[in-house]
Order: sequence, then structure tokens, then C-alpha cells
Amino acid sequence: MLDAARVLASLAVLSYAAYSDFRTREVDDAVWVVLCAVSAPFVALKLVELERGALSAYALSAYLAFSVGFALSALGVWGWADFLALACMGLIAFPAEGLLSLFPSISIFTNALLASIVYPLLLLAENLSLLARGERVFEGVEASAPVKLLALFTLKNVSVQEYLSRRSLYSLAERVEGGRRRLTLAVRVGSEAPAEPPPSARVWVSPHVPFVTMLVLGYVLHVTAGCVLDYLLAWLTLR
Repeated sequence: MLDAARVLASLAVLSYAAYSDFRTREVDDAVWVVLCAVSAPFVALKLVELERGALSAYALSAYLAFSVGFALSALGVWGWADFLALACMGLIAFPAEGLLSLFPSISIFTNALLASIVYPLLLLAENLSLLARGERVFEGVEASAPVKLLALFTLKNVSVQEYLSRRSLYSLAERVEGGRRRLTLAVRVGSEAPAEPPPSARVWVSPHVPFVTMLVLGYVLHVTAGCVLDYLLAWLTLR
């Protein structure tokens, strides 16, 4: 009963965080304070019940959530909200059965990565749809064939108006060098966008992946089924 209450209480807050991240790619820091405050009594009661092995796994998981999350944020791989999300989930999630599920933060992060695999496929479908409609998305942009191929999976071609009105969702993936537009895949989270986009009706942008949303999905999977990758590992060992 307490486990169910703990999960439901955390999901109530995490659902709002996922919604905010998906809509704006921003989550107020106060959300994580509320999450920890709401979960604290349940976490304290659960810690008392844990055996020494599970308690050690929980402590290591919490440490990994903080250290790995902070490192990824410092390197610009993801944002501050993503770090706070993983760090807080590392505190409120507990070990489950399975090699990876034993460490909640690893389980959640792995589940989130698996969930995010679909994102490049969605970008590819959208870009191919533009090409099918006759849009000349690479016109005026210099890039090698391999870079163009990768762009179809990782970037999005939008109108200048959409980019200007939704800058919180995108980073510009073009640079003007010597009067020439060049496509770039090296876009860091939080990098400063140019004041003005290139002189074109459409531009290539790098969508900010709603990774807080992915982490929430990873948490839901962990508390309901554990780490998805554990099932694959179990299947491979039985072959």
C-alpha cells in the first residue's frame, strides 16, 4: 500500500514535469523541490525496510544519478532540468529484480534512452514528408552527402517564422561562413543562437529532445516492469 502511494504521489508531480518539458522544454526548479518533499516520508519509511544489499544498491544508484547527470549537464549533452530530474528520480526510486533494475537510476536512464530511439524516426518521417511534397530542403545549404543523411534523422527543416516563434524548442543548425550557409550537426544544449537566421524562407534546426519526458517514461517503466533491457538479457541467457 505504501509503495503504491509513493509511486502515485511521485507520478502526480512527474506528470506535470513531463507536460511542461514537452510543451516548452522548460521545467521550473520548484517542481523538483515539491517532488522530493512529497516523496520524502515514503522514501524514509521504505529505507527502513531495505536489506543491506538493497540499501547499498540504492545508495550507489543515487550517487550515479547525481554524478552522471551532472557530468552530462556540464558537458552540454543535456540541460539542467534533465540533471535535476535524474538526480531526484535516483532518490525516490528503489531497486527491483533484475541486473540493471537493481540500480534504479541505471534502469530509468536505460529505459529513457530506449524510449527516445523513436525520436529520430519521427524526424526522418517528417523530413521525408517534406521531400515528398517537393520541398527543396537542402537548397542553398552546403553539406556533404553523409551530413545530409544524418540531418534527416537528427534535424528538422522549419520555416523561419516557426524558428523565431519557438526558439525554446530549437537550436539553429546552420552557420553562415564567408557568405555561405553551412549545415552543422555539432549543436550543444544551451548554445547561443544567432541573433538573426540565415536569409532563407526555411532553416535547419536541432529540436531539443524532451528528455525529462523520456526520463518520466523511464521511471514509469521501472516501477511497473523494471529495466526493459533486463528482459533482453534474460532472453539471451536462455538461448
